[in-house]
Amino acid sequence: MAKTVFTAEEARASGMTEYQLRHRWLVVPTPGIRLWDLGDLPWREVVEAVSSLPGEQYLSHSTAARLWGLWLPHHLEEDWPIHVTGSKGESGARRRPGIQGHKAGLDDEDVVELDGLRLTTPARTWLDLSTQIKDPVWLVAAGDALLQRSKGPVRPDGVLGENPLCTLAEVDAVLGRRRRTKGINAARQARELIREGVDSPAETLLRLIIVDAGLPEPVVNQEVWLSPTLKRRPDLHYPQWRIAIQYDGRGHGEATQLNSDIKRDSDFTDHGWESVKAADDVYRSDGARQFVERLRRAIHRQSRVTSTVTVV
Repeated sequence: MAKTVFTAEEARASGMTEYQLRHRWLVVPTPGIRLWDLGDLPWREVVEAVSSLPGEQYLSHSTAARLWGLWLPHHLEEDWPIHVTGSKGESGARRRPGIQGHKAGLDDEDVVELDGLRLTTPARTWLDLSTQIKDPVWLVAAGDALLQRSKGPVRPDGVLGENPLCTLAEVDAVLGRRRRTKGINAARQARELIREGVDSPAETLLRLIIVDAGLPEPVVNQEVWLSPTLKRRPDLHYPQWRIAIQYDGRGHGEATQLNSDIKRDSDFTDHGWESVKAADDVYRSDGARQFVERLRRAIHRQSRVTSTVTVV
């Protein structure tokens, strides 16, 4: 059989024996359906095959999240298992090696067909992630990924949709429909911290570190006019203190990016702003603490210059 997914009847018609139909190199996601060994096939090809299985079932959870290009912790970026949820309370594909079926109930508003794939909507996918993501920071990051700005960083090749993937109103609607579903409390708490216009999970982490330290929440990814002819877009900023907060992590050491960063910081300094930068060490507790201390000192300094009362 040349097809990735096929019925037992098709296999018999092609000459496969009953013994071959039961062989370990075939996966049986649902009765009467066969898939070639998932480990021997490209992930996207298997996903397309699973999506084409008969019945009301949809790609969901971290599988749908990867297809939508949501930001995920490393353990959910693995290819397997492929997650499938049944519609209207029906079970998804059986739990088999490489396939995880779910019975959660999907409304018509929860699902979509795009590029030949049947999957949960971005908002519903995010809600389902609340049962998989235990770190609340990453659940917020996945939510921020839903609301990226249309003119932000280019989306990765092969992912579905365009930024923003949905609206906060759509997220709220999903939460309202699924008031008793598993993970709803974690999702509701994360919803309060989701922001529009975030460009990367690093920016999410940085913002939450600042808020957790008791500092005011900074403005996210908005343009700042330094002069009538010069504008810049810091990752985060405090307009009241003229403080720009930048994440200069991986990739910022390359020559072109480094020169751009130097010019950016110089522009802020020349116009009375102070730049506070974070690097990859902010992911560690000591690095986060040192970053917060630098930010506090900058607020104190800029408070005197701008005549804005400090709150730290």
